[in-house]
Amino acid sequence: MKSEAAIEAMDSMNAKTRPARMVLQQWLRTFWQRMLLVAGRRPKSLRLCESLPLGERRFVAVVEFEDLRFLLGGTSSSMVLLARLGDKGSPSSKSKQVLLSGEEEEG
Repeated sequence: MKSEAAIEAMDSMNAKTRPARMVLQQWLRTFWQRMLLVAGRRPKSLRLCESLPLGERRFVAVVEFEDLRFLLGGTSSSMVLLARLGDKGSPSSKSKQVLLSGEEEEG
């Protein structure tokens, strides 16, 4: 049989660690809820594949939407579709390409 002092010491330790255990339990519960949400989430259909800064708030980027890929150009005030890309990053035969002069050319 345990002595009364040992029982009191265990009760004191339990009281001291109770807040930490409650925080840990809450963290684990939240973590697993988030993991279940992520596992059940459908895949994203829009994805930034690659981007390249061109200086002074200008960039080009390859963006994928479902099975389609696009080459975009952007500045601080606008975004332009430069080309529709094929699977391997080459412009498709039906792509519209914007020339530096701003004219469109059917390809």
